[in-house]
Amino acid sequence: MTISFEGSHTSAENDRPRPDIIHLVSFEQSSNALLRQLVAARIAGVQIVRYWIGRDYLWAKYHAPSQEFARAMARMGALQLCRTSELVDQLGALGVSAKMLPVISSNISSNARPQGLPKTFTALCYLPVERREFHGGGVIDALIGRLPSVRFLILGGGGASLADQPNVEWLRDSTDSIRAIQRSTVVVDARVDAGLSRLVLEAFCHGRHVITGYKLPHARIARSKEEFVEAIRTLRDEASYNLEGRSYVDREHEHHAATKALRRELEDAIQPGRLNLVLEGGFRGAATTLQNLHVLSHRNFPLPDVDLLPAEAYAFRCLLQDMQQIDRAVAV
Repeated sequence: MTISFEGSHTSAENDRPRPDIIHLVSFEQSSNALLRQLVAARIAGVQIVRYWIGRDYLWAKYHAPSQEFARAMARMGALQLCRTSELVDQLGALGVSAKMLPVISSNISSNARPQGLPKTFTALCYLPVERREFHGGGVIDALIGRLPSVRFLILGGGGASLADQPNVEWLRDSTDSIRAIQRSTVVVDARVDAGLSRLVLEAFCHGRHVITGYKLPHARIARSKEEFVEAIRTLRDEASYNLEGRSYVDREHEHHAATKALRRELEDAIQPGRLNLVLEGGFRGAATTLQNLHVLSHRNFPLPDVDLLPAEAYAFRCLLQDMQQIDRAVAV
């Protein structure tokens, strides 16, 4: 996605604005095609902003081409942004200096009007079909089987395989997350990477409870099937509005304040004085990147061998296994 601010440079040839910034969200680098394009943009004087999420970090840590891409962006002076202090530290260990900004979602607003809790205790889970294991499909299966009195709403294509369970409703419209939250008592975030989820912050905004592996204020923490089961059983007996969670997101992640913070970062990145310094370093970084002849190669990168990954790479292994399952399904 490209972003242009008022006063952007224009091309004399076609009178179209030249973007000031390329805003990048990217993880798996399957080839050097994107890197070559960004090197060209950097040499042309366009600033680059990279926004990191948890999957990006996993790819950069365990996939050598994605790590080299990350370091190339750092050499070229890209502005690096992410959503948690933990991710700032993790990226720093890879040689990437990043800034933390609040999660931005128009659904996190102090103007939200929470609906009443449903009469039946209801858990909402997000389960995309293309990343089932990464999103805790095994945990969700266990919860559905072991808690028959709890109603489960499944948001995402992964719910199709669970729709025949008597205590499950598959929500086919995965874009209407707020309606799904309003129909729930608690949002269950079973992802194996235990990162900060936008969905759980939106749930807080509507006074709902959250169970997650991420250490989040006013959420219940669970990191195993047994802990998720116990958290739901405990919450089922005492659920009420999560007013503390709602106050927390109003204070830390309110949409308008978060958007203003991002805009300030982007505008500062293209201020003339800062831009000249960044472009000088970025040009050198781009030239250094081009000196590596493999950048000019059009060969695709192989994926890591799942069996050779260290035990600590469990979340990344789940990502790869999900990709392999999709590839096999497509082949059939």
